[in-house]
Amino acid sequence: MPAPSILSSRDDTIVDPRSLLSSIGEVVYSWDIASDGLTWGPNAAEVLGAIPDAAMSRGLAFAGLVEPGSGRSRYDAIFSSGGQDHGEGVVYRTRYAADLGGRKMWIEDAGRWFVGIDGHPASARGVLRLERSVGPDELGVQNRDVCDRSSLVERLETVLQEHLPAERPVVVLVAAIDELARLNDDFGHEATDEIIGVVQERLRSVMRRRDHLVRYSGNRFAILLTGCPQNQVEAAARRFIKAVAQAAIETARGIALARLRVGAAVAPELSRHAGALVSAAENALAGAKAGAVDSAVIARHREIREPSSDQQGFDIQAIAALNERRVTLALQPVVRAKSREVAFHEALLRVGHGPEGLFFAAAELVPLLERRGLVRLFDHRVLELAVDMLAADPGMTLSINVSPRSLGDPEWLDAFMACTRQFGGLAGRLVVEVTETATIDDPARVARLLTRLKDQGARIAIDDFGAGHTSLRHLRAFPIDILKLDGAFTQNLRRSTDDRFYVRTLIDLARHLMVETVAEWVDDELQANMLCDWGVTYLQGHLVGKAELWRPDEGPLRAAG
Repeated sequence: MPAPSILSSRDDTIVDPRSLLSSIGEVVYSWDIASDGLTWGPNAAEVLGAIPDAAMSRGLAFAGLVEPGSGRSRYDAIFSSGGQDHGEGVVYRTRYAADLGGRKMWIEDAGRWFVGIDGHPASARGVLRLERSVGPDELGVQNRDVCDRSSLVERLETVLQEHLPAERPVVVLVAAIDELARLNDDFGHEATDEIIGVVQERLRSVMRRRDHLVRYSGNRFAILLTGCPQNQVEAAARRFIKAVAQAAIETARGIALARLRVGAAVAPELSRHAGALVSAAENALAGAKAGAVDSAVIARHREIREPSSDQQGFDIQAIAALNERRVTLALQPVVRAKSREVAFHEALLRVGHGPEGLFFAAAELVPLLERRGLVRLFDHRVLELAVDMLAADPGMTLSINVSPRSLGDPEWLDAFMACTRQFGGLAGRLVVEVTETATIDDPARVARLLTRLKDQGARIAIDDFGAGHTSLRHLRAFPIDILKLDGAFTQNLRRSTDDRFYVRTLIDLARHLMVETVAEWVDDELQANMLCDWGVTYLQGHLVGKAELWRPDEGPLRAAG
């Protein structure tokens, strides 16, 4: 029986299906999940309006339009459906709010996904339907994003308590619109409020999912970045500056240009106290206002002057920790992305302190040890402990971190050679990690040193890779086995289209270089599934295992952040 025609009630002519779909706010789509290519029905522009080209053509980019907390994205709905495709596809359905070119709409998204030869979802076909506009209080964004200074300090305190124990740095950015008083004089109070609102939206548009944005003190915004390495703070600040300055702002009173100045403070490097961090960031902002427009200033330890007796006291305590065998390791598993089987453990420095048995982590200690010239002693101890563990357990494989100072120290290199020669084949179960920044000062010398380690049988990993310090030419010269992708990028895959594109590019680069990859800071299944689909070799993070303290006589003790 033929399908009935769609007829007009007035003149019995056939109605254009495109117009009909548009009239009820629906559009069909097809998503090639493997390539992330997204194609739409011919009425997509009529239904969706003017949204970015990337969101129209890439599935994960479209997922970036979903308002945080409003519902599962299409990607989440498909990969959490749990069904099996027996030839007819698997039904998925979700509802979320999305920002469609400034219109925030509730959307129903439903269809079927179809399995690929690898057993994972390979494609999806579905229908997207616009329900209605999002109400002003439904998402609660404005209430969450405005507070006074004391509330900001309280919120920051909560963030610090959550992330510092997990060795994730927290960055406080305090930003202010430049010459807001002049803008108020030129455009009036109402137009100035429009400018502030647009600036706030532009800042939010380049935020990562787990970061926090609040407006306080009228002209100031506080942005709390979690897990942002110190060497990425300035780049992060400039990302926000660029987002605000990207285009003029149209107001009811005319077109305005808004520029941003930013001050920053980093925990735990500067302080572990919320009030001190906010004050330091505000002082840094004052310094930014005294400099060039679009500038960012990072608070330093200039105001903290340690008396020489305190410095000597730290040195004495550090040496005592070594002599009293209070230096130990915490082991964090690194698992194979596809099977989730443990491939090796990263050995992380811990130092016991005081009668309570507290332990300080590497993120707190290493900067101090480097400043005091003591880091080589601790790297020696980490090497000794790792070799002892490997010798005691022939089935264990470990990675150890080596500071740039130790890597260039002939005594550390001699100790490495002696330890690995003492136990035949042991070096083959050892991965030596050096940071990407360690490779930039003298690449040829670093390549020679790493080659000596590799010739001994060890594997070489570049840690925190992705900051852009190392050129492709230098990478080719290094004897690399593993690239560890910077967690600052991998943790934000759910929200940031740029980070998704960047991480996929890094994985492709590693594949081109024929080296393995480790994705750090993997905390949820969505991250893990994305990374696994893109071809990452290993996963590391709280999703697959926390670091646990280790003692020779007791083995793993307890979670250590």
